[in-house]
Amino acid sequence: MYICNCNGVREKEIQKVIHNGVKTWKQILAHFDYVPCCGRCEDEINCMIEDHSSASKNISLEEITIR
Repeated sequence: MYICNCNGVREKEIQKVIHNGVKTWKQILAHFDYVPCCGRCEDEINCMIEDHSSASKNISLEEITIR
């Protein structure tokens, strides 16, 4: 599914970049050498970043608890 229609960036591509540590909407688009256009994708990308961050924190807490 396309997340950024202006630049043709797909959800899977964004997930990979987020997984590699990119933390902002503008940085994600810059990773692909794109610039923000209409801004419609900003909220969705920010939600993806937040979801990834929350999941990472949960994993870290589980690892600490298990040890």
